[in-house]
Amino acid sequence: MRRIIVFVLGLWLAAALLTETAMAEILVYQDKEGKITITNERNHSSKQYRGRKRKSGTTIYISSTKTSKVPRKYLVKIRKLAQKYGVKESLIIAVAKAESGFNPFAVSKKGAVGIMQLMVDTARKYGVVNRYNADQNLDAGVRHLKYLYKKYSHNLPLTLAAYNAGEDAVKKYRGVPPYKETRTFIKRVMAYMGMSYSHYLYTKPKTKIYQYRTPDGKIMITDTYPANAVGEVTVFE
Repeated sequence: MRRIIVFVLGLWLAAALLTETAMAEILVYQDKEGKITITNERNHSSKQYRGRKRKSGTTIYISSTKTSKVPRKYLVKIRKLAQKYGVKESLIIAVAKAESGFNPFAVSKKGAVGIMQLMVDTARKYGVVNRYNADQNLDAGVRHLKYLYKKYSHNLPLTLAAYNAGEDAVKKYRGVPPYKETRTFIKRVMAYMGMSYSHYLYTKPKTKIYQYRTPDGKIMITDTYPANAVGEVTVFE
């Protein structure tokens, strides 16, 4: 798989590196094999890492994902809802884009309506009076995502599967249902977020991260045990 995947690590990890690099620019990479490397050196070939660069403080994440175009009036609402309910802004945007392309009047063959494609029962559960009302639709959709994300212990594929196919389907198949539509939806949403569904499935929940110094003095952080480390190796779990 040639696409490079953004792996947004926690601020604690970036902070740990910053203490060693005197606030230098940090580059975060993930290669086609899934190996994550964080470094302050621009020593990776442009052919291996083809992606857009997005600055976040002193950190630059290398990503091949395209920036989602979100109508400004909805972006403002989404940001407020993300903060209000504690749901990732990127997740809300990805679901809205995959479900309706931010069309408040979108209607699916199954009767789902609006930006977040709410079914009648879901809308009723969150007190939505008018499913075509963008504010009500977004609010309910975000609350539903939060509910599912918590219910499935922060398992993103299961959360998206339940959002698309329903909780009963996830319960019936004890996991992601074998529905082509649902699996396509999950892959699309995760791709919009800069993630890979297949990589997510085969990634261990707890990955060890190693911080070390190379023989030439470079500070590196990777998820693979370093064979060329000099001195002490710090392990984050």
